[in-house]
Amino acid sequence: MMGKTATINVRVDEDDKKSAEFVLNQLGMPMSTLVTLLLKQVSLTKSIPFNISLPLSPYTDSIENMTSEEFGKMMIQEYQNAEGDNVRPVDEFFNEFRMKIDG
Repeated sequence: MMGKTATINVRVDEDDKKSAEFVLNQLGMPMSTLVTLLLKQVSLTKSIPFNISLPLSPYTDSIENMTSEEFGKMMIQEYQNAEGDNVRPVDEFFNEFRMKIDG
């Protein structure tokens, strides 16, 4: 037996809604059923039932593969460049940094 129902009003991107409705229609599932399933999973697992994370920086893997000595040398060099008024645009720095790290 189902308990009392409640209404949830949410604003979503129109294209996202249409795309999801297209898939749900193929599955024969109304949007309300999907939302109900999501809420039940959150309640049961005490978590969000899929991974939510920030996208990785294009440099994250490369930085993680550097030793602290390599990273320290790079930072000292760039600090010395800035001290000597040898500054450059940040995108230029990161492009060069990526080439150094990625080989």
